[in-house]
Amino acid sequence: MSQLAEMQWVLRNARQHAEDGSVRTAAGFADGGGRAPAVHRAQVGRWEGGRVDITHGLVRRYEVVLGLPEGQLLAAIDFFSRSRNPVRPAATLSPPGAPDVDATLVLLEKALAAERMTGLEWDRLSDNLGRMPHAMVRAGDWERLLRRGIEEVSLHLHLDYAQRAEAVARLAGHPRSGPIVASMAEEVVAKPDATFYNDTLSLLQFTVHPQALAMMFGQLREPTNSSSLRACLIVLTTLVKGARLDRDLRLEAARLAVRHLRDPEQPYRVHRGAANLIRALGPAGTSRLATVLTAEDRRVAASIIRDGRAVSAQAIRESQKRVRAALDLGEGHTLARDPVLSTLISTALGETNEEDRSNALAILMISPQSRAIGRVHVAALVESLRRFDMAAAHESLAVLTWMGQAADLDLFERLSLGPKTPADVAQEAAYVVGNTPEAPSRRRDEREAAFAERIREVALSGPDSPDTGEATQDRLRGLSYVLGMRGRYDLLREVRDALPDPQVGGAASDDLASGILQWWLDLPGHLRPQP
Repeated sequence: MSQLAEMQWVLRNARQHAEDGSVRTAAGFADGGGRAPAVHRAQVGRWEGGRVDITHGLVRRYEVVLGLPEGQLLAAIDFFSRSRNPVRPAATLSPPGAPDVDATLVLLEKALAAERMTGLEWDRLSDNLGRMPHAMVRAGDWERLLRRGIEEVSLHLHLDYAQRAEAVARLAGHPRSGPIVASMAEEVVAKPDATFYNDTLSLLQFTVHPQALAMMFGQLREPTNSSSLRACLIVLTTLVKGARLDRDLRLEAARLAVRHLRDPEQPYRVHRGAANLIRALGPAGTSRLATVLTAEDRRVAASIIRDGRAVSAQAIRESQKRVRAALDLGEGHTLARDPVLSTLISTALGETNEEDRSNALAILMISPQSRAIGRVHVAALVESLRRFDMAAAHESLAVLTWMGQAADLDLFERLSLGPKTPADVAQEAAYVVGNTPEAPSRRRDEREAAFAERIREVALSGPDSPDTGEATQDRLRGLSYVLGMRGRYDLLREVRDALPDPQVGGAASDDLASGILQWWLDLPGHLRPQP
């Protein structure tokens, strides 16, 4: 699929799903909807299907006429480009002309101060700096900029998330960033109680700095915990796909990945990451390994190595069919079988490579199809849980963390709070709750109070808990994420203050809980998610 075809789909898809029905047709859109100068209706066909250059100004016209937030369609185009070329320091479609130095300085000073930044401001700042390869910014300030960007990515949703994620990827791809990113990654993996690993470590895919590679292989040999190991597996898979590892490193990576894949103590997401890395390293020996893993009853890992998917081809086809049927029932029947959308859906629903899948999910999250895909995957999740198919449940939850719907929050709450729910499933379900906006109501207050009570129960469970220390940590991270993302710092503070001092007879899990709760409470006001 060409980049031009993808950009044309972004424009066409947005128009045909416009909130204002009068601009869904080519003629109505050409008229401008009272928001832009009129053009001949044939021009719309050339923009969306002819071989014409698509510019920043043209995409902005679509956003204006369709009443979309500034940057929404540009963000989708950037995520398509990111899949093609992970190392890109500026926007795919920048505004015309050289960046405004004075405006860039204003944004830079704001990002380095204790002031709230919007996603759009991050977008503009990163694009301007990306077009200034010799930007006169001190190394310490550059590091502060990256640190703040990473933190904000973890704390925002939907378009605000997409614009920040793209901005941080651009900054990491800047010529200035290599050694700074490597040093930041080393620091985060040294913290066993870090709340987030993936956002920092994912930046390593933009550099082959020797320090960065050494740190990742150190994690493969002796991981801090499963979360840091999983993040390194994701990054190494991207580096391998880009042919940026020499032969000896590839051999060592394969040996270590097989070790983690066959370790029964590692959770599903580590097994999936290890299998993806082995698949990316090449065909030599993978068929034999897949056969051995199948004989060991590790069919999911074998499927990833052999076919690049964790569930059967039939299950993926059925899922795609349900999504298309849901789109046909809505107003998207003209687009449900569009080749670009079909590829997006296939990648989002069936691809186990984390970076490719994340890019596809980010595009769908800010596209009109997100609601239909979210509803289909709730049904798929319920069915997989009924069959006790945990691999399929994880795959559905991976989609729902991006496209959960408020109507389904009761289900995710039950999974998050259930004492018998496996820790990794409970954590992912909690991430869905934290990522799904919910209108103020008595039910919302009750839900958040239940999460606070469950944090207290898990923290005080001590030796009676069936979980290992790392599983307990996973539960606590997910439960705290819900309250943090919903702005319930009052409840986080209440739970923290109610825990016994671990130095005075408290359980080790109290210490874990206190560290995770304190991370949220220490967030400065200008970074905290708004209720």
